[in-house]
Amino acid sequence: MPDSPRECKVKNTELSAVVVDSTLSSVSSDEGGENDQLRQLNVTRDSDVGVNRLSRVSSQFLPPEGSRTVRVPLGNYDLRYSYLSQRGYYPEALDKPNQDSFCIHTPFGTNPDDHFFGVFDGHGEFGAQCSQFVKRRLCENLLRNSRFQADPIEACHAAFLLTNSQLHADSLLDDTMSGTTAITILVRGRTIYVANTGDSRAVIAERRGKEVVAVDLSIDQTPFRNDELERVKNCGARVMTMDQIEGLKNPDVQCWSTEEDDDGDPPRLWVQNGMYPGTAFTRSIGDSIAESIGVVATPEIFVMELTPHHPFFVIASDGVFEFLSSQSVVDMVRSCSVTFCYSDSLYSDCRLLQFFLLLSCIVLIMYILFMLI
Repeated sequence: MPDSPRECKVKNTELSAVVVDSTLSSVSSDEGGENDQLRQLNVTRDSDVGVNRLSRVSSQFLPPEGSRTVRVPLGNYDLRYSYLSQRGYYPEALDKPNQDSFCIHTPFGTNPDDHFFGVFDGHGEFGAQCSQFVKRRLCENLLRNSRFQADPIEACHAAFLLTNSQLHADSLLDDTMSGTTAITILVRGRTIYVANTGDSRAVIAERRGKEVVAVDLSIDQTPFRNDELERVKNCGARVMTMDQIEGLKNPDVQCWSTEEDDDGDPPRLWVQNGMYPGTAFTRSIGDSIAESIGVVATPEIFVMELTPHHPFFVIASDGVFEFLSSQSVVDMVRSCSVTFCYSDSLYSDCRLLQFFLLLSCIVLIMYILFMLI
């Protein structure tokens, strides 16, 4: 990765908690109780309105010019976004569905300063159903969380875990060997909250002098990361490549180096006495069998303040970043027309869209247009 989110405020919610002291008040206990009840009623009412709006939102249908622009009053800027969802080409499975899904909610709930974007990369036999389930339930759970306005980090953490529990409990959907990764960005004014579970990625472009540099807003959660590797091993996972599993390489010697040097045979997670589940990621939503060996739904959350030096950010599934570096994606987006008209001429001119047509991926691109600083 060209850059890491070390410059951002980082909070891994797996190891942290937020406590709010509500005892300091200038009103009597009775008045405080009444005010608390009124506030809770308002929160509940707003969340219900927001959840109802999710089912009839039309933001995922772009106008003919290929992008849509929304105003962010608190940040005093315009946010323009576009997207592309493309099924990959599988010669041996021409009817394989696109298991990826995405969500765009502008605004998110009833607050015009809140906007929400997410990419969900399903996998396994029921991966398509899992990604659809998660994209719907995660948004509902986040809006209904009583801490959403006061502490979006805590709310995102809780929403991911609740959605995972709901997927496990759903009697109509088998997630024993299926699930989805999830990466979301909540835009609130000039602050963005990036929550990631899995190996999809968010990257933001940052102007540094005459250069535009890619800064990763998430870190892929795979066995290539030493911290994730040790965590799943401590939970009982065997971590080996397919060559090691099949006896072509020594199973007792680590044979991989970095994700950038991956030769197409990444390290995968296996139960101790079986050749499953074989996941190449260490976190996901669903995957109840993999959960027994450390594949958790706990998101890593990064917080960053937007400035005029950030022209756009991109969220995409690993169908993109498995083949392209973050810097390559940023360079490609810069070279494309910002209108993203889906015309024949733009397809022929835009290397980014041409390349993505070959992949199973989803790409969301947001342009940040500051009008007044």
